[in-house]
Amino acid sequence: MTGPGGRSDEPRSWLVDPLTGQPLEAEAEQTQQLPVVDDDADAAPPRRRTRLLPTLGVLGLAIVLAVGTTATYQAKTAAPPPSAQDLVLPDPVLPTRITPAIAGWQPVLSDDHPFVFDVPADWSIEDPDVAVGYETPTGDLVSLQGVARFHRGFCPGPELSARAIAGFTTIDEGEVTDIGKAAEETTLRWAEAAYGSIGGGRSPRTDVGAAGPVPVFGGATIATAVTTTVVPTAEGPCAAPSVAITAVALPLRALPGSGRYHILLVLADQEIPDAVARDIVLKMGGSIRRE
Repeated sequence: MTGPGGRSDEPRSWLVDPLTGQPLEAEAEQTQQLPVVDDDADAAPPRRRTRLLPTLGVLGLAIVLAVGTTATYQAKTAAPPPSAQDLVLPDPVLPTRITPAIAGWQPVLSDDHPFVFDVPADWSIEDPDVAVGYETPTGDLVSLQGVARFHRGFCPGPELSARAIAGFTTIDEGEVTDIGKAAEETTLRWAEAAYGSIGGGRSPRTDVGAAGPVPVFGGATIATAVTTTVVPTAEGPCAAPSVAITAVALPLRALPGSGRYHILLVLADQEIPDAVARDIVLKMGGSIRRE
């Protein structure tokens, strides 16, 4: 049914503002004037757009979160949570095998010294990061790194007992006048720390031998060796009558700029069966080479 002006007299659908109660005729008319769309014809494009825009939004959000998360982890030096692939540990990287310079002997390495030396096959070798040491009566600490022991555990009482021990140590350049004094002073410090009377104030009896040359680095460099014979003051269940402490000091040019003499030190019980002879110690010193 049509009223004046050609307008329909049938009831119209009005949109009402829920706050004011006023009809929103303009909006209603605009709504009613929207063209009729064939659902089947236009179904695919709107669905593609609907999927595309949220997907872009999610990707954009993921990028922002990833960048922000990365920055946070870098600042805190923390790692992101491990994935399933991260939980599979890679195969360990094995160190390169070092061939001994003396046939039938075994090489000894240190984490703190860039040198290697060899010991006989019947010596026990510690891990490269192991260090052993003593405290001197003045409170200083002397230590060895790159440690090997002969007849380790021979005494049932003391822990980690050995008839001989070898390793690298150092002495500062400014503490001595030359390489010979570096070797001599090192033996005396170890004699006091290892074989003096702990808390008793008694020093061991020492006899310092003459310095002698030792070719090292395959004969390319000459080191200096000094052997000091020590009569220990401390008495133990397995103490030897005397100990030979040999220091093989490398020249400063062996490690330029370090400001230290690097020294292979060997402490060996004497006047006992199977005592390590001096020629074996000097042979060990002659095997010193760069790692």
